[in-house]
This record gives sequence, structure tokens and C-alpha cells, in this order.
Amino acid sequence: MSNEFFDEISSKKKSKKGRPSRAIAFAVVTLVLFGGLIYFSTDWALDALIHTRKEVPVPDLKHKTLSETLDLLAASNLAVKKAGEEVEAGAPPGSVVRQLPSAGTTVREGRIIRVWISGTEEDVALPNLIGMTLHDAQLLIRQTGLITGTVDNAYSNDYPKGSVSNQNPKTGNKMPKGSVVTLVVSNGPPPQNVLVMPSFRMKKLTELSAWATANDIDVSVTDDPNSAFPNGVVTDQFPAPDSQVNKGDKVSVTVSRRSVSTDEKSYHLHYEMAQGKNRSNVRIVLIDNAGNEKDIMNEMKDPGSKIDMEIPYANEAVFRIYINGILVRERELK
Repeated sequence: MSNEFFDEISSKKKSKKGRPSRAIAFAVVTLVLFGGLIYFSTDWALDALIHTRKEVPVPDLKHKTLSETLDLLAASNLAVKKAGEEVEAGAPPGSVVRQLPSAGTTVREGRIIRVWISGTEEDVALPNLIGMTLHDAQLLIRQTGLITGTVDNAYSNDYPKGSVSNQNPKTGNKMPKGSVVTLVVSNGPPPQNVLVMPSFRMKKLTELSAWATANDIDVSVTDDPNSAFPNGVVTDQFPAPDSQVNKGDKVSVTVSRRSVSTDEKSYHLHYEMAQGKNRSNVRIVLIDNAGNEKDIMNEMKDPGSKIDMEIPYANEAVFRIYINGILVRERELK
């Protein structure tokens, strides 16, 4: 056979081998084109659908019940989502207290409107914020369901600069969620020409008298015969510790003048602070058999310092010691 015959057969075989590759390439190109057509068609259709929706104003949902809210939004072809709960004084329970977007905002139909519902005004106990940084105190206030109000600054003999030296209301008070807590933040120790009121609570009246005489301060004393604290100690004072005072000012104190009953007992508390570099906030709480709490001490103490005090009690009670908010000791008194 001639060479031309074999060349023709070889050429046909090569042609047959190439056909599947061309078919696959053609199929891939077709799929890509078809997929692109679907994508752009869908995108165009969705875009056209969205932009053909009417723009409507968001209705005012303030203080509306959930049922009323659904009716108002349905009439405007809008949807609703509960974003959370908030406490607002005077707001009916279960009603809307806040919304996003706000009333009057123009949106397209189908938009989801987020609402916050009025929660129950349950009482919460105000935590101890003394000695905390302002940031930590504000965070704890928010976590408790309360609101930080005015933040003032004052010099302090006991609290380092930047830490909370006073709070109002005081620790342990019960208040509705959403209530305001005001804080005083320390500016550090006062300069020599500034006089601030020390803390005389749970100290003998003689200590206050000596300080007042040295600084030309008048003292007004009120006796409290019903006090639960040892006889002769200061149980309350005005102005509060770290308040700035001047020579000639008058300070008022309440002093325990309790009559001691025959069945009264006394517990001698001795506690030694751990060694370290930083001062710590010490809070000592006495809880009577009715569950009532009373602060015996709430102040800063130096590392290694000792606490010695008499705790009087008539019935069963419990005392607790907190160091920087952490419970370190609890004892039942019987």
C-alpha cells in the first residue's frame, strides 16, 4: 500500500481523538454563559423588585402594645423584631419604649423595625463600687441594670487617683432597674492648703474631737440610743468623707449611745491584711437574723494592717469580710 493511504488513516484517527476535547470545551463555555445569564437575570430581577417597593414612613410605636405595633406595621407592609427590654419610668409594661429606625423615617416596604419593650421594674441591690476604677464601676452599674448619673471629682485621703471614693445611693440599697447612681472619683491626696473630711465612722468620738480642735472645726453631736454599734463610736457623719471643709465650718456626727442589755454579746474581730504593694478596700457587713445588712466598715486599708474591733449582737447574726469585693471570711455569731 502507498504511503498516502497510511497517512490518510492516521489523520482520521487523530481527528477522532480530538473530538471529545472540543465537546468538553464547548460544554464548559455553554455552562459559564448560561450561569452568567442566570446571575445577571436574578440580580436584575431582585434589584427591580426592591426598587419597585414603595417608600413608607415608619409609624410612631412609642408606648404601643405589641398587638398595636403589629397592626401599625402591617398596614405599612413593615416587619417587626424585638431587640430587647428596657426599663422606662411610667411606661406601661410590655409596651414599646424605643424603636429603630425612629418614627417618621422613610424606608421601603418590607423593612424590619427593631423595638425595645418595657421591662418589669424589679428591684436590684446596688453593688459596692468603692475603690473601683471609674470604668469598672460604670460597667458593673450597667450589668446590674442601673444607670450612671453625675460623676464628680474630689480629693481623697484614702483612695488613689482615678478610683471611686463615694457613691450615692450607698451599697446594698434596693432600687428599681433603670435608677441613677452618682459617683465621686478621687483626685488623689489633697494639697497642703486643702482640708478634706476624714472618715470617722466606727471610730471613737475622741479621735474626731482631736482632729476638729487641730483644724478649728466645730462639731455637732447627736446621740443614738438605738444604735447597733459599740457605745461611743461614730456611726454617721456629715459632710461625707473626702468632702472639702474650711476652718470654722461645722460638722455633724451621730454617736452610738446604746443601752447594753443583759443578753447582749460581743465578738472581737481580728483580721490582718495580706502583704503587698497596693491598698485594698475592706468591707465588713453584719447581717442580723432578719436578713438585714449593715456596713460596719467600708474603707481602704494598707497592706499588712490589722483590724481589731468589737461587734455587738443580741441574737444570731453573721458577719462577712469582703476584700476588693471578694468574700474572704464569713462567721456565724450565736
